[in-house]
Amino acid sequence: MMVDGIDAVGAQSRRRSGPVGVAIAGGGLRATSVLRLLSEVADLRVVGVYDSSSSAPAVRLAEDLGIFVTTEVDDLAQIDGLDLILDLSEDPNVSRNLAERRLPGVDIITGAGAELVWDLLVAKKRSEEQEKIFVELQVAYDKIRSHERKLQASKEALERANVELENRLAEIFFTHEFFKALTVFSTVDDVASLVVDGANGILGAEISCVYLFDQETWTLHLRACQGRPEEWFRPVVPVSQTILGAAFRDGFTQQADVPQGSELAEWVMDPDEIRSQTAVPLRTGDSILGVLAVAWATPRELDVAERDRLQVIANQSSLTLQNALLHEELERLSVTDRLTELYNHGYLLQRLDEELGRAARFGHRLSVIMMDIDDFKQFNDTYGHPRGDQVLKVVSGIIRQNLREIDVAARYGGEEFVLVLPETDAEGAVRVAERIRQSMESYEIEVDHTGARDRRTVSLGVATYPLHGQTVARLIDAADRAMYEAKRQGKNKVVVAR
Repeated sequence: MMVDGIDAVGAQSRRRSGPVGVAIAGGGLRATSVLRLLSEVADLRVVGVYDSSSSAPAVRLAEDLGIFVTTEVDDLAQIDGLDLILDLSEDPNVSRNLAERRLPGVDIITGAGAELVWDLLVAKKRSEEQEKIFVELQVAYDKIRSHERKLQASKEALERANVELENRLAEIFFTHEFFKALTVFSTVDDVASLVVDGANGILGAEISCVYLFDQETWTLHLRACQGRPEEWFRPVVPVSQTILGAAFRDGFTQQADVPQGSELAEWVMDPDEIRSQTAVPLRTGDSILGVLAVAWATPRELDVAERDRLQVIANQSSLTLQNALLHEELERLSVTDRLTELYNHGYLLQRLDEELGRAARFGHRLSVIMMDIDDFKQFNDTYGHPRGDQVLKVVSGIIRQNLREIDVAARYGGEEFVLVLPETDAEGAVRVAERIRQSMESYEIEVDHTGARDRRTVSLGVATYPLHGQTVARLIDAADRAMYEAKRQGKNKVVVAR
């Protein structure tokens, strides 16, 4: 049946089961393309190619594919399973031969039908190619997205590494500057302040402080703090209490979270403000100078590297602190009378000159008290110099009990003492002198192994700036003359200079 359309394909294919056997008539480029396309269609099977020229492109391709080829139209009848001939020839003789020699049971599609088949096959091929391209593009897109995610992860990891590196470099630089600065500072307070700065800078501590040990009272005293005002810290902490005491007693770093109401954090006024804390002893050899503590208001545990850095800070700081403490002690000894532990004559004159300058600048009063132990030579001759030294210590203790922080007390020489009272008029100085006189008068001193006791009195002279003198020499001279007037009046008295 000769069909100028494509419906015959469906009609014929419904008469058979399995793939439709197709023969292509024509050997040109279009026939070659259709041959390639049909070979990829599952429901069609190319069983032969017919063209008048044995060298036509489609004929050569069919031979390569193992498909039956012929230049005689009658040979098509020999093909088993032929259902359809698709006429794509460009030679009128081929089409005429097909029309003249109809094969029984074989449909022929020619003309517009063949063109439609060609268009459909081309469209199908393009669709498949586009789908393939889409799939390839999708695969490529997925790969690109995967690479982008990997690149993003690598970028983020690199950024984190850069931040860590920058932080580490900053920490190394700060540590270098910290240790370099340790070699410059010499006073205890300066070194302690540098240590807490270092703890904050190197560890990022929110709160840090240095407490130093006082052997006489067996307590830890605040010397420097950072992160909170000084009044937020307890000035004195017993070594038997808090995490500071634990670090001092055990000699090892102590680290602890702080539950609400914990006694471990009572080195601050409000322990509930602290949630994590670490204390490390400041050790030099077998001696522990004090404790360096760091703390946070949120839970935080130092890792091994951070604890190592804290230990390095403590170790290096301890050596510098020890040198500063020795220097401080030497300075103290250079201005202190060894027996009474009051200031000595030279330091007294220096401080009195400074206080006079301050009083002159601000228009304040300043008083000087000259004091002498009555009949001290007789006491020494009677009971011996060791008992006399005991009296000097008693007098110095009574003086300290009756003075303020800003006052200055010194052993002027022998059994004479001088007290400098800034911002104090003559009336106020007399009250201080009278308290000292009364305390001394009532104090009984043991004078021998039998328990015998004696009492010593003191005579005191008061002079006030600017009323009785405006220089160091004139004030001391005025107070000295007033003291001798007290002795002339019978001793154990307080006299104000005229």
